[in-house]
Formats: sequence, C-alpha cells, structure tokens
Amino acid sequence: MTADQLDQQLGTESVLRLSAVEWTSIAEEFEQIGRHRTSVAGDILIMRGKSGLFAVEQPTPETRVVRALSDTSEAGRFVAERMDQYERMWDGCGCRIDYYSLDW
Repeated sequence: MTADQLDQQLGTESVLRLSAVEWTSIAEEFEQIGRHRTSVAGDILIMRGKSGLFAVEQPTPETRVVRALSDTSEAGRFVAERMDQYERMWDGCGCRIDYYSLDW
C-alpha cells in the first residue's frame, strides 16, 4: 500500500488493517501529531495525512490498525478512552480492546 492509497481509503473507510511492514514503508509520508505510550500494545500514534487525522495502533507486533479521526477533539477523546482502557487492563479487569470496532 502507498501513502496515497491509505489516504484514499481513509476517505471511505473508518478502520483499516495494515501489516507492520506496510505501515513502516509509508509512515514517514505522514506528519506525526502525537505519540502515546500504552505500555501494553506499543504506542498510539496520531498522524495527519491529506485526508485528515488518523490513529495508528499496534494490536500485535505484525499488525497495525489505522482509524480515521474527524478532528483534534475526536483524536483527544479517542486517546483518552484508549489510555483508560489500557489502565483498566493493568488493573486486571480482564477486558480486551476491539481494535476493529467502529465504536471505540
């Protein structure tokens, strides 16, 4: 996948799955807005492309999930909710994150 293809797909799809290799090959084409260490599943990256903001998560070492975000306010809410979920995981809640859900 190219950076342009990712931008195009984010214009029509909310959640995309990429391999870690695919993401690494195009990551530098985008502007990194934020990086949030989860201590559980890599970092949550907030990136900006031609289509707007998106989050990149690492559910497994081999997989990246890219999620379109409407604006910086939504990005902030998304990161805050994810970090809260990771905190509960540390506390042993037994919960899991559905990285592919449209409802985060």
